[in-house]
Amino acid sequence: MKRQSIYRSNWAMPIALLTIFAIVGCTGPAIPPTQPPASSPTPEAASPPTEAATSPTEPGVEQTATSEPAPDGNVLYQDDFRNPATGWAVAEFGSYFIGYHEPESYHIEIQSPHLPAPPISIPDAAAHNYPDATIELAVQTVSGKTSTEGDYRYGITFRQTGANYYAFTISPTTKKWDVFKRSSGGIVPLKDGVEESIQGLDVDDLLRVDAQGFNFSFYVNDKLVGQLTDADYPDGTVGLYAENLENAKTHIHFNTLTVREVKFSMMCNILEGMTVNVRSGPSKTSPKIADLSSGDTVQAKGISSSQWIQIVVEGSDQPGWVSYSEGYMSCTPSVDLFPIVTP
Repeated sequence: MKRQSIYRSNWAMPIALLTIFAIVGCTGPAIPPTQPPASSPTPEAASPPTEAATSPTEPGVEQTATSEPAPDGNVLYQDDFRNPATGWAVAEFGSYFIGYHEPESYHIEIQSPHLPAPPISIPDAAAHNYPDATIELAVQTVSGKTSTEGDYRYGITFRQTGANYYAFTISPTTKKWDVFKRSSGGIVPLKDGVEESIQGLDVDDLLRVDAQGFNFSFYVNDKLVGQLTDADYPDGTVGLYAENLENAKTHIHFNTLTVREVKFSMMCNILEGMTVNVRSGPSKTSPKIADLSSGDTVQAKGISSSQWIQIVVEGSDQPGWVSYSEGYMSCTPSVDLFPIVTP
């Protein structure tokens, strides 16, 4: 388990966007818009868009921005994108299209390399501030409308306020996942890796972010791939992200977005200057399988009667164990509230 590294990217993405909005499908003529006008990003060349896209509408038309009915009490927001009345942004620029794709998805198509679409936030973002939540997104690439060469990425934005947000993205081309944060100053990569379970084209991947306080866990197809701690953005809304890297044309279908009450509550952070061994069992005689360094954050599953904490190990289906000692790590909530687990 490696310590995260944070650095500022020198990557710049030249963008020249037209400012004419129209509701479009994947193909076919534009139709009259249905949501009130609001400012949309018009970034200067050599810098990515900084604001969430908004949907245009005729003057005097009342905005409709409501989620689909929640199937259970833990769901804070859910949309399967079958109903355009839920109010997600619909727009056409010179190099990308954003809108509903009948019968049951929402799409972003980007037709130029080195170009991100603006992050698309949940309609009525001010009413959908989710500082602590579990966010799940079913998403796929459409092969028939995507170039076969070049890389791209797409996924979830969270804790978004204006130009500031975190993003968790995947690329089916390289099987790579990324976590980064965006501000007016640019993009800062936070963590990345390779996950072989990322699907090919035309098949949904399930992305999941667990956010609680300053601790975040990231899953691809129900497998934990990364964890980190970052305190820059304490709250904000949720949205969708798509970006062409080298690829010339990419077509992404977003099929279901669900925001739930956060699923985890037990996290441990290794304190500054400390190193902790991760073992296969709750004993110093058990084989060492990894180590944790200062700044690393792990999800805990419980604590043994001998004061060993069972943790989720990145990239493994088997748990790990760390000896709990005051001065080496801090846990939220207190370990006194952890459930007792047995090997």
